[in-house]
Amino acid sequence: MNLPNGIILSCSSYELSQEEMKFFKKINPFGFILFKRNFKNKEQIIKLIKQLKETTLNPNLLIFIDQEGGKVQRLNNDEFTKFPPQKIFGDIYKKNKKNALSLTYKSSYLMGHELKQIGVDVNFSPVCDLLYKTTHEVIGNRSFGVEPNMVLKLSEMFCMGLIDSGIIPVPKHFPGHGRSSDDTHHRSSVISTKLSELEKTDFIPFNNLKNHLFVMLAHITYSDLDKNVATYSKQIIKKLLREKFNFKGLVISDDISMKGISGSLAKRVERSYSAGCDIILYCHGKLNEIKKIYNYTKLIDKDILKFFTKKQKNSICKKKNFRKYAADLIDYGLIKNKNAT
Repeated sequence: MNLPNGIILSCSSYELSQEEMKFFKKINPFGFILFKRNFKNKEQIIKLIKQLKETTLNPNLLIFIDQEGGKVQRLNNDEFTKFPPQKIFGDIYKKNKKNALSLTYKSSYLMGHELKQIGVDVNFSPVCDLLYKTTHEVIGNRSFGVEPNMVLKLSEMFCMGLIDSGIIPVPKHFPGHGRSSDDTHHRSSVISTKLSELEKTDFIPFNNLKNHLFVMLAHITYSDLDKNVATYSKQIIKKLLREKFNFKGLVISDDISMKGISGSLAKRVERSYSAGCDIILYCHGKLNEIKKIYNYTKLIDKDILKFFTKKQKNSICKKKNFRKYAADLIDYGLIKNKNAT
């Protein structure tokens, strides 16, 4: 079994530079994540994805993206559908649960279909965080809403749509970003809510993690759980996530370039692995930083990768009438662009 290094990297532009290609040919990362800086048009992004998949030592390299809907859509021209933010489905749910669940599935399936067509494998979505009055706008309408069971049901339907289209979902940001009034891209955040309260609220949308292959952590300190930020917390990753939530898949850090965690990039990588992260996410696309941190990466655990590979192979892409789904979403006023379908 080819054991890749537990890191997801990023590149700087629309195509790989000679220096990037030279270095990437020598390494074995788990995958790459794409951003707006990597996207010009459909033809270009297909070529870049093909280039990435053929360049490294990993024959099974995966391509990741943040294509949530709303304000977080990396593929943002007329060749791709502009999807609504998750909160729209939460608002519909309050009026008609059946409609909300159906439309959530159709939207995520159509989203996944578009991603699959260009060679993307994994979508960092859905957002499973609850939406409070104090929630920072960095989450905002990316959340389905405040009611925990509603968020659980809509998240699961969103995941199902992606899975059925052939895309692996990544529920995020465990154990919940909704109570934070800070943007962890720019500063650290501490949540003092008691464990007993978190169990009745923020934890609930993650109750089905045992069925999933990935989860992404929040760069937040939950002071009633541990003095360490979740990314560096054995208590949260090993005790809570692995034991209480029975999660058997791959644990991914949020971007280690973010200011929600401290230390040099090398220390961030080391501390994340030490706490139980399987995969480090690096999003800045700076080759000089990639070269530095790659020296500190670790191989993914053989047993966890075996579980991942087996479940991935058993996943069956289900062919649906995505044109009908698009028409239904248009009729409901959720999307306008049909060009991609």
